[in-house]
Amino acid sequence: MNKQSITLALVAIMLISCQSHRYVISSMSGTVVEMNSSFDADPNKKMQALVQKYKTRLDNEMNEVIGTSVQLLDYGRPESLLTNFTSDVMKAYGDEHLPDGADVAIMNVNGHRANLPKGKITVGALYEIYSFDNAITFLELKGSDLKKIFDSYARIGGAGVSSNVKLVIKDRKVQSVTVDGKPIDENKIYNISTLDYLADGNNDMDALLNAQKTVNTGVTLRDVMIDYVKEQTRQGNEITSSLDGRITIIQ
Repeated sequence: MNKQSITLALVAIMLISCQSHRYVISSMSGTVVEMNSSFDADPNKKMQALVQKYKTRLDNEMNEVIGTSVQLLDYGRPESLLTNFTSDVMKAYGDEHLPDGADVAIMNVNGHRANLPKGKITVGALYEIYSFDNAITFLELKGSDLKKIFDSYARIGGAGVSSNVKLVIKDRKVQSVTVDGKPIDENKIYNISTLDYLADGNNDMDALLNAQKTVNTGVTLRDVMIDYVKEQTRQGNEITSSLDGRITIIQ
């Protein structure tokens, strides 16, 4: 913390603790301190050894190869290889853990923070892509609210959704949408696999706040994706994805 920051902190404390008095700042000064390698000129040997110990262990864990991708998986709108891949894994997770399976998986594009390179997949790469600790959350959502979600998709130009959805957008409005080849029934309750971040109404997903039931699994999306890649590798499968027209924008 530089001198200017310290001065401001002291002034704030004085103002809070002595609200009955009026104080005036008569002067203020400070300097800019560049944080550079000079601070490492004389490192503490014990601390350096402790950090190196954990860094070595962490590097070994992050560099573990757990699978192979046959292509570069990028993320973007209206659909992309990576958003499609993530959304389909999320639906598969819901199918496995919900009594009646998941009807739809919903994922925000910027829940990804990097592309998945072609070739070897490391644990560290998945930590980079799924850097947030977002947890898989199951919702029971009325069809009328699910339609509002796709209205939001139309406004923002698309986002992650499972392959059993076909959404057609024109002029930022839903032209048509089906789930498993059928129009959405406004009175039906749909099982949604999503993230706690979206379940809280973020990213224009306000309609998710109307869920009839919400279950936060406490399992992070990152862990689900790591386990999925490991399982596919165990089965002898490589990771792949495709653009299948689940979201189409008509110009």
